[in-house]
Order: sequence, then structure tokens, then C-alpha cells
Amino acid sequence: YDIEWIFLFPVFFFHYILKSIDHNLLENKNLFLLYIPFSFSVIINIVFNLEYVYGWYMYSWEYKELVYGWVFNIQEFGYYSFNFVIAIWAYSILKNKKYVDHQNGKWLKRLCIWEVVLVASWILVDITDMIFGIGYEIGIFIICSGASLFIFWIVYNGIYSLKLTNTQKGFISVDHNDVHRKKLEISVSQHSFSKNNVYFQKLESLLQKDYIYRNPNLNQEMIAETLNISSGYLSQIVNDVTKKNFTAYINSYRVKEVKDMILNEEFDKYSLLAIGLEAGFKSKTTFYTSFKKETGLTPNQFKTNQKKVLIF
Repeated sequence: YDIEWIFLFPVFFFHYILKSIDHNLLENKNLFLLYIPFSFSVIINIVFNLEYVYGWYMYSWEYKELVYGWVFNIQEFGYYSFNFVIAIWAYSILKNKKYVDHQNGKWLKRLCIWEVVLVASWILVDITDMIFGIGYEIGIFIICSGASLFIFWIVYNGIYSLKLTNTQKGFISVDHNDVHRKKLEISVSQHSFSKNNVYFQKLESLLQKDYIYRNPNLNQEMIAETLNISSGYLSQIVNDVTKKNFTAYINSYRVKEVKDMILNEEFDKYSLLAIGLEAGFKSKTTFYTSFKKETGLTPNQFKTNQKKVLIF
């Protein structure tokens, strides 16, 4: 018998899912328990092989063969079920309301589904072999081919298609919160409504402290639901206080963050588009249009002007 390394695949797969969505479960100290099935396989295979393959010792007792048979049957059932359980667990996490609109959510859900399909195909191949005797080599060829395509798909989507996402994650090395504490000073004190309306104060808090505008899928309905008011009432508050519509108001925060990052030398290594996406803009067109409307300059012109100012 061989150590079932397949027990490690769902563990690494699960870690990949959690890392992709920055789930706080990664900080859970009990996550190491996922390695128990692999540890179990290592121990029972070492014990068995030392006795039967290498003959280092012999220990006879009445039910030894029966126990070994049950143990290895449990192991075989385990690597099927363990893969299923982890894939379903990961999918249920991605279905959580908190991660429904995550930028990696859709393809990670497909990844979970294909993981289940791959394991189901593996089971079908084993059943077919038991019934029709297709042969070990053919079964292994089918399984390995499917696994190779699956891994290639992960690499393609995880590295090539999400290259821009990985670039955005590089911003983690810079303390955004510190940048905002020093530079984000958007004031609406000239509007008496901002002092008197509790919902507008809550909205300002969500924007200035929680930076909800960084979510590219943020919309008026989501904030209205958070504030427990109607979308129309929220629109009226924003219009009366800021003299802007909701979209322009949210984009003003994003533009302010972009300007702050452009002025920060730590962000010089990032492209303007990457900076815009990090600030919450959903596309290049929206980013450039909103920036020009807010400042009268394109992002490139603003950056060039700031460099000229620094030179002089």
C-alpha cells in the first residue's frame, strides 16, 4: 500500500480558496486539523509496510487481517469523501453574502464545482474498473489526464486571467489606512444637513472609516439596506447635502483616494489603472471619465502636473 498523497490536495485547494478571498479562517489555529486524514494515511501505511514489505517485525493476532482490511477501506472511502466535503465547504463559504460580490467569487465557485466533478469522475472510473475490468493503467491514464487539465485550468485562471487582481493585491504592502488618516479630509461641514441627519452621518462614517467605496460593485441599494432606509430617501439625502447624485458622490471619494496614492511615492511602481481599480472603480472608462469630471484633468495629466510641481 502507498501513502495517499491525495489527502493533501483538498487541504491546499481549501487554503487557496481562503487566500483568494482573504478569509479570516486562515488565522484559525485549528486549521491544521485538516491534515489529520493525511497523517492517518502516513501512519497506517508505514506500520503496514514495515511489517509486510520490509519484514522489520511480525505481530500476530486473530483479527489483524480483518482490521487491516477495514482500515484501508476507510482510507479509500476517506479520500473520496474528504475531497467532496472540502469542495462543498469551500463553495458554501463563497455563497456567503459577504463574498457573493467578491471579484474572484465566480471563478472560484466554478473551481469548486469542477473539483466535485473530477472526484465524481474518479469514482466512476473505479466503479467501471471493478465491473468491466478496464485495467489499472487505463484508469490511471483517465484520472491523470483529468487532473492535469484541472491543474492547467487553475494555473490559467489563477495566474493569467487574474494577473491584474494579483497586481492589486500588491497594494497590501502599503498601509492604506495610514494614508487615509493623513490625507483623506473630505468635509461637508458647510451643509447643515450633514450635522443633523443621522443617516448621512452614518453614510459618511461608512465611507471615511470603512472605505466601502473601494467595493467596485457598491450601489445605492446596498447602502440603503445597510442604513435600513429606502433607496429613494438615501438619494434625496445625498442630493440635498452634496449637490451631487449618488454615483458622483461615491466616485468623488474614489478620485480623492487616487489623488492621494498618486502623490504617495510608494505607489509609483503601480499603473494608473491598477490604482484606479484599487480605489474602487470598476473599469478604465469609468475611472478616467470620473477623474476628468472631478478634477478637470485626466489621471495622466494630474500625475504629470504633480511631478512638475515637485521639480520646481
